[in-house]
Amino acid sequence: MIINIKLAYSDKVLLKSLVLAPRIKQTMPVKHIDDTLLQEVKMALKGCLAYDGIGIAANQLGINKSFFLIRKDEETFRVYFNPKVVKASKTLLTEKEACLSVPRYQLLVSRADEILASWDDIVDGCFVRVEETFTGYDARVFLHEYDHLQGMSIIDRSCELNRAERRKILQDLSRR
Repeated sequence: MIINIKLAYSDKVLLKSLVLAPRIKQTMPVKHIDDTLLQEVKMALKGCLAYDGIGIAANQLGINKSFFLIRKDEETFRVYFNPKVVKASKTLLTEKEACLSVPRYQLLVSRADEILASWDDIVDGCFVRVEETFTGYDARVFLHEYDHLQGMSIIDRSCELNRAERRKILQDLSRR
């Protein structure tokens, strides 16, 4: 499902506050396409735009459903419902990542350079399973948002933090 940013301003859907990393929980699959789901997609779009994000997972806004949005270009986002990583390359790239749920931190994260992913798209009001290969930056962004749906953040994935440093960041975020 491709959505235009104009959808974010089409009604008065209220923006929920952002959920910080220590409170991110694993999500439940999306089973039904209904008005509630479409309102939650609008809310996620508003959230991503409000926080100037590249992408956002539903549970970052307290929505316990398995979907995320990723910016395609200046005007549009793609929505990924019930995403899965089918296959990941063994070649890893390590780069700094930022996260809306871990404000003020940029952490080194190793991720697969190429993935085969699948997700449900909405076509004529029904879910249709789609597969696509992502490489480089696109693979990194997909995996970043996918981790959120699994209840994880860059704190969990960082290759530069020891246990004490992870605990310190989580405690810092828990106090907010």
